[in-house]
Amino acid sequence: MTGLGESFLLIACAALPWILQGIALIVDECVFHWRRGLPRWECIGHPLDTLSVLVVVGFVSTMPLTASHFWIFILLSAFSCIFVTKDEWVHAELCDAREHWLHSILFVCHPLVFVSLAFLWCWRDSPSLLGLDALAAPSIAVAIQGQSVVLAIFMLYQIIYWNFVRPRAFVSTAKWRPPVKQSESVDPQPSSSAIG
Repeated sequence: MTGLGESFLLIACAALPWILQGIALIVDECVFHWRRGLPRWECIGHPLDTLSVLVVVGFVSTMPLTASHFWIFILLSAFSCIFVTKDEWVHAELCDAREHWLHSILFVCHPLVFVSLAFLWCWRDSPSLLGLDALAAPSIAVAIQGQSVVLAIFMLYQIIYWNFVRPRAFVSTAKWRPPVKQSESVDPQPSSSAIG
């Protein structure tokens, strides 16, 4: 069995993917999304991304760890990991290199969040399986439920802010640049009448 200090360290390590993903999401939202605005597809798609994670966390927070529940967890997690990539077709057109890089960080964190969640689920329901302190199980249960609440609040924010408060971006700011027209006086093409 682990001691109190070791339990705290393990919980902190398990929380790291959640913390990194949360920081990256805040930067993505408050820097990139607020600056460029979101077209309709992203206004709908981003809350669905959050919902795909909320379903997994909600499942773990309400279901005991069993073999059949674990397989459902794996399927839901895999679906979420694939589902969140759906916007990359739109992002290819709208995002600059810095936002693409941040999305790559989010794509790395996404499956790690589910690995962390599986570890915490096992610790909550079967601590002896991993040789962990059973006294931490109630705290872990509260942390998982708390994450469900945080995700639900963030999803509601995404729905309300991007669909009812902030005007939708019809053209991204990355695309909203006046077309550059080359002057005819610069390297003019010879006309056919001037040739020969």
